Amino acid sequence: MLKTRGFTLIETIITLVVLSIASVGVLTVFTVGISGSADPLIISQATSLAQEKMDEAIALRASGGYAAVLADPGGAFAAPFGAFSWVRAVSCVDSAFAPAVCATGYKLVTVTVTHAVIGSVSLVTVVTDY
Repeated sequence: MLKTRGFTLIETIITLVVLSIASVGVLTVFTVGISGSADPLIISQATSLAQEKMDEAIALRASGGYAAVLADPGGAFAAPFGAFSWVRAVSCVDSAFAPAVCATGYKLVTVTVTHAVIGSVSLVTVVTDY
């Protein structure tokens, strides 16, 4: 009776094929996870930049009055945030009781910051004429 120890060549090849197929699946999951891990950082940066521009709009109200809060086409941020762009939209809040444009004394200010990876982040506030 002959006792053999070890693996045959066929068993080794089959093991390598099975392990390589399994490793491709695992590496794909890691690749997707790593590529998505930058998104929360970019969203946080976009939110901070939008808050900065919103603070500027509120400062305009404080320094120049209600009429100084106007729409702004924005543009790109300075380095190192050159991949982000912003725009400020201002619309009047009208009512049935004050049909004239901006007669209510309320403006809706929307600041939108855009990035190619995440799309856009918007902040909205109301500015009053009080």
